[in-house]
Amino acid sequence: MRNRQWIETLIHIVGWGIAFGFPFLMMSRSGSDISLWEYLHHGSIVPMSFFIVFYINYFILIPRLLFGGKVKQFLLWNVLLIGITAWGAHSWQLLVNAEHLHHVGQGGHGPKQRPPEWIFLLRDIFSMIQTAGLSVAICLSRRWREMDDARREAEKIRTEAELTNLRNQLNPHFLLNTLNNIYALIAFDIEKAQQAVEDLGKLLRHVLYDNQQPTVPLHKEMDFIRNYIELMRIRLGAHVELKTDIEIPDTCALPIAPLLFISLIENAFKHGISPNQP
Repeated sequence: MRNRQWIETLIHIVGWGIAFGFPFLMMSRSGSDISLWEYLHHGSIVPMSFFIVFYINYFILIPRLLFGGKVKQFLLWNVLLIGITAWGAHSWQLLVNAEHLHHVGQGGHGPKQRPPEWIFLLRDIFSMIQTAGLSVAICLSRRWREMDDARREAEKIRTEAELTNLRNQLNPHFLLNTLNNIYALIAFDIEKAQQAVEDLGKLLRHVLYDNQQPTVPLHKEMDFIRNYIELMRIRLGAHVELKTDIEIPDTCALPIAPLLFISLIENAFKHGISPNQP
């Protein structure tokens, strides 16, 4: 983000450097010596007027009015801004160039023939409208980029929340029921109860440690699934037949998101077993 801001700032500096340097270059090519004072009086007024229109829109009118949904007020303020700025720039040009506009031209052939002043005024107004439009385009582009960044960040947060939810999928009721089943198993099948305790330990170890990483090897996730199924098998009645078919090598290290499949397995036990039918 900081690099992007530096790039935008550099683009502004280069762009306005070209805008303010172009009149100086054109005045220099005319063959006369140009001093800084002459440049400030004759050549800088037009780019300065563009500068004013651009940044008043960029920092004030666009954020406060256009992005605030006040389009009519935004247009009205731009009409006033462009009108006042164009009139001021044109008046300044008439003032500092009065001797060129009214004195005898080179060669003594009478006053220079110039187009009507309103043509220059309309030219400046049109250029300022384009400058304001450029400011709007840049601000809209930046806003769309910020909205896209915010959308991506929201998607990232949502995905992380979903992963966190998956990691917390191990229902406390499941643990309680499993412990109760293990307790009941101890009375008539100690070996099976011991195996259930071992499976529960592996399952909890995976939930507490392995799944804190962004990804886990596929074979570890399958071990977790197998342990989960064996613990759930304890709770099944005699009318339920449970078959598993996991055709994944024990050495498969394909990285996947942890607890990616547990919801499917949970739903199979929750919704796939009839209370009274085989």
